[in-house]
Amino acid sequence: MRNVRCANTERVPASALAVDSTPPVGDDPVARCLLRRAQGAFQKWPEDFRGFRAVVRGETPRGAVSGVVSVASPSEVRVHCSDPLVCERLEELLLTLVEQRTPRFFDEGDGQFPVTFAAASPDAHGRAIDVHGTATALRYWIDTAIRVRRIERISRGRRVLTTFDEIVRATPGRVLPARTTISTWDLASGALLSSDVFDDRHHRLEHTWLPLSRCIAVSSADVTQSVTLILEDHQLF
Repeated sequence: MRNVRCANTERVPASALAVDSTPPVGDDPVARCLLRRAQGAFQKWPEDFRGFRAVVRGETPRGAVSGVVSVASPSEVRVHCSDPLVCERLEELLLTLVEQRTPRFFDEGDGQFPVTFAAASPDAHGRAIDVHGTATALRYWIDTAIRVRRIERISRGRRVLTTFDEIVRATPGRVLPARTTISTWDLASGALLSSDVFDDRHHRLEHTWLPLSRCIAVSSADVTQSVTLILEDHQLF
């Protein structure tokens, strides 16, 4: 991990440090700076982005399907398709895009809470950083190029690990996920419940990066299903 100079100009709100009877967790300004920069490396939509509409074609185990999707605002995601599985996957895709691409300040998200380096030593996925004080145990792995490569969330008896296996460059200094694996385990039994692989391609329209296609391989209980979704005829609102 290369050295990063960060000014210690931030204070952690007292409300973020007081968690019932648990002793407060100290904040590490270097870990905070790295996480902020790594999250900021993901490509975002422009500040004046008002949404888009696209036609969808899909291939599923049951045959070809078509539909229409739109994102009119972060809270208004619409999917029209006759296939329930495709509807579910399209909604999942769009909600993930909204979460990843909507611009927001770091201090409105993970920056509200104490941030520290994890005790674990660096591995192939980079340096581990913990975010404390949330309802979900949250850990990020940051690589030497200061990009997020893995995210671990533990909550409600489940461990969910998101790995960005491949990323691609977008605008200068920004990246987009090209292949993502999301694996889920049951904490009590240690059993792997599912492992989903998403291969994504992107399309740039008027300085805005939009989804172009997604190939999904969903594995659970020794059964794997594949779905290919292609978005075309994009129109910005």
